[in-house]
Amino acid sequence: MRHSSSWLLVASLLVTACAASAGPGKTADSEGANDKVKECNAVIEVINGGMQKLNTSQDETKDARDTEQLRAMADVMDSVGRDIEAVPVTQPELVRKVADYRDMVHATAKAARDLARAIEAKDVHGANAATSALGTAVKRESPLVDAINTSCQSGTGG
Repeated sequence: MRHSSSWLLVASLLVTACAASAGPGKTADSEGANDKVKECNAVIEVINGGMQKLNTSQDETKDARDTEQLRAMADVMDSVGRDIEAVPVTQPELVRKVADYRDMVHATAKAARDLARAIEAKDVHGANAATSALGTAVKRESPLVDAINTSCQSGTGG
């Protein structure tokens, strides 16, 4: 059960966006622009940290049962959700995008736990529903990252 390649792509895209928005030779023309860069950097740090946690978790559970891997992934996603909730985001264009990202990681965690429970209960219908929910949650990731990247690049010279 490996989902890390998608999350690593997220992290690399966000780092690229941040570097473009706050790269050398660029100056913020207002305190608001500096705040935006700081907030984008904080969001990126949390997401990158989450990717590292996910990779570590996957390495530690690679020989475990699928249900254990699912629960470990859910724990990481919940942790990322809590961490991202703690980031003080005030930029209006970023607030909604970060909230949507947080909702996506929480939905991923819930679906992963639901799938683990359904597998253990040998509940085919529940497993199918949880698999569908997990797929839906994970598919939201790329558009959300694109939206965060766009927000972090706009208005800061990026």
